[in-house]
Amino acid sequence: QIPSDGSQRELRAILDWLDATGIEADELTVHTPDLDDVFFALTSSSVPSQTAQTAQTEETVR
Repeated sequence: QIPSDGSQRELRAILDWLDATGIEADELTVHTPDLDDVFFALTSSSVPSQTAQTAQTEETVR
């Protein structure tokens, strides 16, 4: 998956990049983000794991 703004200009740039790097795409689809995409974008790497939160809390208490 390659995130983009979905514009024709962006799509052409992606295709040009694939061509320049010698990558042949077997298939190309354009996907409109849905609620799952938004959820994963907001929660994937920006929220610390429970283990990290616990370790930080324990260190603060000491």
